[in-house]
Amino acid sequence: MPKITTEAGPWNMTVFAFDQSDPENPLGSLKDEDLRKIPYGAAELNAEGRVISYIDTEPEGNDNGKGSPIGRDFFGDVARWTGSSIIAAEFRKGINGGALNVVFDCASARLPHKVRVHFKVSPILGTYWVFVKRLHRT
Repeated sequence: MPKITTEAGPWNMTVFAFDQSDPENPLGSLKDEDLRKIPYGAAELNAEGRVISYIDTEPEGNDNGKGSPIGRDFFGDVARWTGSSIIAAEFRKGINGGALNVVFDCASARLPHKVRVHFKVSPILGTYWVFVKRLHRT
């Protein structure tokens, strides 16, 4: 199994790359309901902030009862708690500046927990990823 170690700022981490069919892949044996309990989610966005693809583990209360987020505005419709905050502003700033790679922690009155948000560009596809991880509110 390939192992990648990064030394990017204070977020040093080791990444283990698993093939989908790899028997050692820890996520491969989880049921859908267990995957939804993982404390982070991800959405691939276009430059306008519309959802292209997603992992359905975002914090609760984001779907507005409207079903699939594909094609919807991430900031205004899917994760409404991000719409009028620094989160949406950082996304737009990164898009306008042509570079997007930022990580920050934030709290919202609409969520019962803090979150860590990571925006990352996908240069090959020309899309953008937002990763949201639930943190314990202190």
